[in-house]
Amino acid sequence: MNFEEYLNYEVTLYGRAENSVYGPVLVCGPRSMVYIDGLPEWDAADVGGVAEVTGTLAAEGNDADLRAPDGSAMHGVGRRYIVKNASWEILP
Repeated sequence: MNFEEYLNYEVTLYGRAENSVYGPVLVCGPRSMVYIDGLPEWDAADVGGVAEVTGTLAAEGNDADLRAPDGSAMHGVGRRYIVKNASWEILP
């Protein structure tokens, strides 16, 4: 999914609920995940379940954040997508 096409629009996304080091995410496909604004973390019972998340899609950071001034690779998040003002539900 190309999240760039939907920036600043209200979206409803479906995916797998996971917790990452940087916060709760919705995994929508290979290398496609969004962070969930307003949710500290998914409950342990919800991790791995299918979730529906609705809110405004935004982006923060950029991939240049993953490079040190000398150009060497750094660890981190880089450009990330976030569902702001999110509401969510774990589906049966």
